[in-house]
Amino acid sequence: MNLTLGFIAFFISIVIPGILFRRFFFYGEFSKQFNTKDPVLHSIFFSIIPGIVIQLVSFIIYNLSLGFDSSFLDVFTIFRDITSDGTNGTQEATKDFINNHIITFFIYSGFVFAFASILGWISSRIIRTRNWDKKYKLFRFNNQWYYIFSGEVLNMKKFEEAHNVSFKNNKGEVQDTLMTYADILVSVSEQNDRKELYTGYVVDYDLKSDDITQLDKVYLIDTHRYKKKEKVFDENGVEIEDKKDDNPTQSRNRLRVPGDVFILSAKNIVNLNLTYVPSIKKRIANEKKKKEKKEKWYTRIQRLYLLLIVLIILAHFFYKIIDLDQTFLSDYLIKTGFWGKLLVILFLNQFLSFFSPSLNKDKKLSYDFSDFWVRLFVLILWGGLSYWFIIRPLL
Repeated sequence: MNLTLGFIAFFISIVIPGILFRRFFFYGEFSKQFNTKDPVLHSIFFSIIPGIVIQLVSFIIYNLSLGFDSSFLDVFTIFRDITSDGTNGTQEATKDFINNHIITFFIYSGFVFAFASILGWISSRIIRTRNWDKKYKLFRFNNQWYYIFSGEVLNMKKFEEAHNVSFKNNKGEVQDTLMTYADILVSVSEQNDRKELYTGYVVDYDLKSDDITQLDKVYLIDTHRYKKKEKVFDENGVEIEDKKDDNPTQSRNRLRVPGDVFILSAKNIVNLNLTYVPSIKKRIANEKKKKEKKEKWYTRIQRLYLLLIVLIILAHFFYKIIDLDQTFLSDYLIKTGFWGKLLVILFLNQFLSFFSPSLNKDKKLSYDFSDFWVRLFVLILWGGLSYWFIIRPLL
């Protein structure tokens, strides 16, 4: 009974938060990495480490915000009693927890589950938005085939550097792929070494449930199959050679595969050759979207800067209403006159302006540090005057 209760406590406290984190972390094409067909022990094992981290962080946040009636020692005692075989007896802290605080535990567990889900959702989006998975292997998802079929592999550092020194001048920079065209060589018969070539646009793919690094199926549209031309003999039985046979593509017949979607088993694939069809419109749209997003952030930062300045001004002249004269700023606010406060406000304004964007020649918000040294000189000037005439007399 104690072992069962201990396992349930461990499962609720550690395993479930880890599973929820992984479930919300892997999204879209990367959800193939979170497979419901995985063995139970496999899922539990890979959920323990994130579960422990989430539990520790959640415990600290919950304790700092809402707080616990029990001490850290009580928490350790309760966990030890629940997971033990009961030979050492049950401590009073454990009895009190079971009788009076079990509902609090379930509320706290709900908080942990929600925090694990939100943390998994946010962290994966940050990684994808900041392109950390393409810059650093530490953040790269295990679904390597997504990067290959989507064309994002071209934006990884090694591929960018390789294309920069190659003869493909249109590569080597960020590319948005519209479609991926594949040439797939398939082994039909191992006995006579027979192979067939299929070509088409890749629309989707499946991974093996037991090994997500291996392909299971590839879905193609506008599929063609290349069949080797049959030999033609003359009336004397001599093979008639075709001069076009020097070209490998002319030595085979290109046959269209009927149907809308061709599902190719990846079991017998010998090799793949992929051609990425770039999307100029998509790239322009993405660049426009990034600029608009950046401008929105610049607008928010500028508004925050203006809000802080207004609050600083109001705090200087209405400090009695908000009881600032009862704080450590009382001497400064009471003894400093109008011109002295104005001098301090100018200094704070100059300091905050370093973090705020300004309008450029195109009437758009941006960070311009061409006059950095002038602004720094003004900051030092206002700071020196504020110290000499305001702060020094108060010390």
